[in-house]
Amino acid sequence: MKKTSLTASSISSLSSEVKRAFATIPKKKLILAVSGGSDSVALLHLLLESGQKNIVVAHFNHRLRGSASRHDALFVERLATKLKLPFEFGAGDVKSVAKKQKLSLETASRESRYTFLAKVAKKHRTRSLVLAHHADDQVETCLFQFLRGSGAAGLSGMKPLSQRTVDRIPLDLYRPLLGIQKNDLLAYLKERNIRFREDASNAVADASRNKLRLKVLPLIEELLGPSFRGSVARSARIFAEEEDYLSGLALPMAACEALAVKDLRQLHPALQRRVIHAWLKARGIPEPGFAEVERTLSLLETGAPAKVNLPGNRHARRRSSTLFIET
Repeated sequence: MKKTSLTASSISSLSSEVKRAFATIPKKKLILAVSGGSDSVALLHLLLESGQKNIVVAHFNHRLRGSASRHDALFVERLATKLKLPFEFGAGDVKSVAKKQKLSLETASRESRYTFLAKVAKKHRTRSLVLAHHADDQVETCLFQFLRGSGAAGLSGMKPLSQRTVDRIPLDLYRPLLGIQKNDLLAYLKERNIRFREDASNAVADASRNKLRLKVLPLIEELLGPSFRGSVARSARIFAEEEDYLSGLALPMAACEALAVKDLRQLHPALQRRVIHAWLKARGIPEPGFAEVERTLSLLETGAPAKVNLPGNRHARRRSSTLFIET
């Protein structure tokens, strides 16, 4: 990772970037997910500098790194206390969840974390959740989704504002750092002399996302130069606009608890896939990709099996000319 330094004006622009991202949002209570790492710690301080005061610091211990995880939690709690902010703590045995629900460790971690954050939001009577994903995460997400074959929906990447329902708790997800690179966040922390925790697991090329971050992206940058990141980001914006339009056509049908096979068969294949993708997400299927969508679409074929497997020990079924999800 290249070293960068920030001038006073560029530090100010970071704060302005966050402030602009929240400019249209009324001052309200925000739940901020803080791992203790550089990204979320930087976001916490940037939010405070931008004028956000009503912040609840939330930390989830995945119990994956032994004593290091406990020290992360203690660090975040002390940080919240120092800043005189409310602190919420949660923990879960993510490995057991992954094994029981037949999920990857990454997916189980994400789902467990969102479940905790949703409970915190409900407790504090807010639906506003703030996440520290930045520009480098956006590039990583777009390429990862491309390799998973998730189509335009995946290639559009993360949005500055999106909605998600967890255990029937509606959440507004804000990502104000999508226009800021990791190097700038690190330089900001260094300039301000702000401490944070290093997650050693991020430096190990084990999980799929880590392999992409540590091996594939540096190789692409070596071959094509750093400008490829901007190209990916521009493509993501184009895909996002196209996806918003097509998703608008798909969402009314996807909102139904069950889908009529006859109606689905009459749609163009591009719209069929969007309906199924949105429908699976709305039914709580974690991270539906190309494989899950295609398996579900196979239920429309005459003579095809009437049941297909989905993540989380769930299934899509066809019965009486309708599709539905069952456990």
